Amino acid sequence: MKIKLLLLLLITTAISFAQNQINSFYGTSGFISSAVTSANPINHGAGGTAQNWTFSGLTPYGNTTYTYVAPTANESSTYPGTTSVIVSSSTQGSTTTEGRMFTKAAGATISITGLSASGLTINLNGGTNGSGNATLGAFPMVYPFTNTDSSLSGTYNYTTYSGTFSGNMTTTVDGYGVLNLPQYGYTGNVTRLKTVLTISLNYLFLTDIGTITQTSYSYYAPSDTSNNFKFRSVNTTAVVDLAGINQNDTTLEVGFAAILGTSTNALQSVWIKNPVENTIEINTPTAIENAKINITDMLGKTIYQSQNNSIDGTFELPISLTKGIYLITIGNDNGSITKKIVKS
Repeated sequence: MKIKLLLLLLITTAISFAQNQINSFYGTSGFISSAVTSANPINHGAGGTAQNWTFSGLTPYGNTTYTYVAPTANESSTYPGTTSVIVSSSTQGSTTTEGRMFTKAAGATISITGLSASGLTINLNGGTNGSGNATLGAFPMVYPFTNTDSSLSGTYNYTTYSGTFSGNMTTTVDGYGVLNLPQYGYTGNVTRLKTVLTISLNYLFLTDIGTITQTSYSYYAPSDTSNNFKFRSVNTTAVVDLAGINQNDTTLEVGFAAILGTSTNALQSVWIKNPVENTIEINTPTAIENAKINITDMLGKTIYQSQNNSIDGTFELPISLTKGIYLITIGNDNGSITKKIVKS
């Protein structure tokens, strides 16, 4: 059993607001965010007023499209009370995955009723009348807003594992200030939404077999009427000793199109699937022409070299490597980028 980003879509989605107020939970259907990695540590710092957040060294590697649909009859039966479904379609290279987050609007109060993703379903209807739902709170939310829901409960199914869970979630509008994204040419006033979710898992007759904690920070611009975040960070820690799981994963998203308009930026968007097997999978959302590929071991010895490659989408390089760590450099007249590859 492996859990990676178990509740990636459970906590946050696009929200709009004016000044320091969050007006609505739902964003713009068809909104596209850019998945990024960061060369620098992400320091969210403290909340409060007059904050200054700068996130640099960001490299795009994929994107996610968010759309909003009504629940099907089966979904309404499975996740009672659901009024809207947020569908996320994430693309990395040639691979696309889909997730569905089920939400309930009861007047001004918004709750999460369930989640369905690859190999995973979570049903937050463990109590009567939706008392197991994850309630974010009533909108609009004004700084400093805080809501704690201590009654989360329901069932989960992950591949061959299934069971029940319970937990709590705290939603906070915890600060506002200026957000700087230098590589995207963005500097603007934002308000931040923070959520902290903690759940305890049960399996068969065993209770408290592990915990999952997810902390998310989402930054929104008061001047942006599109209702979409400018930057979002989601950290998920999963510790399940019974299944040998001890993971800590962070995903980062920039809330507008990746900077991929030039060949130089296309090189920066390259990502390599690790660990490698009998082929090396190179992925890029933007075509790279006349690419030279060079692979060296950690002592600098050249293992492989080729020229005039056309890399578009997913490019597989058939090469057999012995177990170890290598460096692959991909470049053309516009520059180059070096990535680590691991053969296990």
